[in-house]
Amino acid sequence: MNNEKHPLVDFYSEMNSDILYAEFPNNLKIDLAAAREIVANRFDFAKDKPYYVIVDISHVRKVSREAKEYLQRPDTGLKNILGAAFIATNPVSALIANIFIKTPKDFQAKFFSTKEAAFEWIIQCRQIINDRNLRPL
Repeated sequence: MNNEKHPLVDFYSEMNSDILYAEFPNNLKIDLAAAREIVANRFDFAKDKPYYVIVDISHVRKVSREAKEYLQRPDTGLKNILGAAFIATNPVSALIANIFIKTPKDFQAKFFSTKEAAFEWIIQCRQIINDRNLRPL
């Protein structure tokens, strides 16, 4: 298992896996500086390669407008993401998850209330994409 702990986010992945799991500390409020740091940490952890991501935002309490805009940009917050599952276990985090799910993007994203459901869906999402890529043109 690969893992990295940072002040604003912890990342985990199985060895040689293209699925990254991220979780945040309690009562996190994300402003633009925090968003930049989180994205930079993600790029470093994933070695700037594309991957599927499961993000547990249950402990995020607020995302500033500037941070939200940064996280929704294809060249920053959405870069290298093949599919995203958001875990949210309370009304505030569910609202934040829905904002990101409704963002126009080139990949599928969905909201879940459990880690198990999020992992099941991201594995199915990955399989569907892999099957499409294997079909002859």
